[in-house]
Amino acid sequence: MAGSDTNDDATAYTADERAAMRAFLQRSEVRLSTMHRVATALLSGAGILVLLPALERDSVVQVLRTLLVGPISWSRGLLAVGVTSAVLLALVAFWLLVLELTRFYFHSNHIRNDDGEFFTPRFTLTGIRLPNDELSPRTDQTFESMHGSPENVELLVAKNAVARARIDRQLDAYPGLVQPDAADPDRARADALFELAASRRRTLAEEVAKVEYGIVRHAIRLQVIVLRYVKALLVIVATALASFACAAAVSDHARIGAADERWLAGVLLVWAPVVVLVVGAPVRWLERLLKAEGAQHAALGADRELTQVEDVTARIAAGTWLLATIAAITLLVDHPISSQGRAASVTVIVGSAIAMALHGVRRLARRRQQVGIHP
Repeated sequence: MAGSDTNDDATAYTADERAAMRAFLQRSEVRLSTMHRVATALLSGAGILVLLPALERDSVVQVLRTLLVGPISWSRGLLAVGVTSAVLLALVAFWLLVLELTRFYFHSNHIRNDDGEFFTPRFTLTGIRLPNDELSPRTDQTFESMHGSPENVELLVAKNAVARARIDRQLDAYPGLVQPDAADPDRARADALFELAASRRRTLAEEVAKVEYGIVRHAIRLQVIVLRYVKALLVIVATALASFACAAAVSDHARIGAADERWLAGVLLVWAPVVVLVVGAPVRWLERLLKAEGAQHAALGADRELTQVEDVTARIAAGTWLLATIAAITLLVDHPISSQGRAASVTVIVGSAIAMALHGVRRLARRRQQVGIHP
């Protein structure tokens, strides 16, 4: 059996065991490829990059331009900041999605050598090398000679000063990666590039163990990415609808009056609790799913990775709600308004306050429940 004489009796593998490990590695490559296709679809935006500029650009610019034309009162200034913060939330949600995608595609590479230990970034998929226990010692020695031949090294390190200088500039960022007194400098450069790609020779069993850990890491990061994408999409849609409503109030006016400002404040007062509600919906859906399958407690809210978007949304929405509330009260006090308009404004303010209070109570209850689950 090929490679069997490179192992001692305690670690020798039968032909069936080697076939099983090779089959597992093949299945793992397919699974990793599927995961990367999912991440690639989300990296393209899959709708967000279309919605964000198309739904936000014209309406938001129109509202802000109208608010900032002429003398700026306290109410108009507060509303301008509120509209800006609402748009900022959509951008922050998209930012958190891109952040998680970056963390998915890149990973840390731990390198140990005679100069110590240091970390370098690497792509999440490492380079692949032939396991070092697949060949007999004599064949493996021949393979290593071929691996370090000038013809193969030249594929990574071209034999010209410009290419060498470019590689040296990259490797200079990681002291100790290249031995300065190496007999073959180009081979040393190539070996360093292999290290940057985390491409090392391992045994067949070590490759299997490494792939198992890699798949788990991909699965955990990918579920966070998918949830963040859904939340970002919901936030952008809710914010876009609010921006359309705001644009409708100012579309026919070069300058707006108190009635238009009350409309804008009302839209923001409705938007704040709605966006907090919709951004938390995906986690609530998952909690219901877990409970429907028999879970007594669903502690998804305790996972910071799964709820970071909700936390950021709650803070920005609360700030926007406060600005809109102050603006709405100022408009009620300082500007004449009909009884019907006053009743509508008070109803929106009170209803929005109750909705935000309920969200706050729910978040507080969830945190207390998390403390009870994880003492």
